[in-house]
Amino acid sequence: MKPQTRDETTIDAFGYSNVSIDTIEHIDDENCRWPEAMRQIYDILKHELDKTEKDSSIALRQLSAICDAFGGMQFYLPRGHRLEKELKHLRIWNEFNGHNVQELCQKYKLSMQQIYRVIANMRQHETNKRQAQLF
Repeated sequence: MKPQTRDETTIDAFGYSNVSIDTIEHIDDENCRWPEAMRQIYDILKHELDKTEKDSSIALRQLSAICDAFGGMQFYLPRGHRLEKELKHLRIWNEFNGHNVQELCQKYKLSMQQIYRVIANMRQHETNKRQAQLF
């Protein structure tokens, strides 16, 4: 069997070699529709790559990897509020200088009590990272 040549318009995806990017881009007719969730994920990945001026064909590789890892599973995909909250706390911790609690309250729309609680939690987290647990 003669090996197929690789060019810029094909990739390995979904367990197949030399998948044409153009062919997948135009799968929209009634006879051959792909699941709406896959289409939406692909569109999001492609849009984000386009915004950063990266090769948008990577979106298809990423979608293929996601399908390979999670295909057939049903799972809940959180909106990321917890991660967003943790990142906010990390920003507060990094900006805290001991004298700017009021400024942080205004910036992050939190009460002084909430800011102090965030600082205490982050301080405890840092302490736990640096010290071994005794028990």
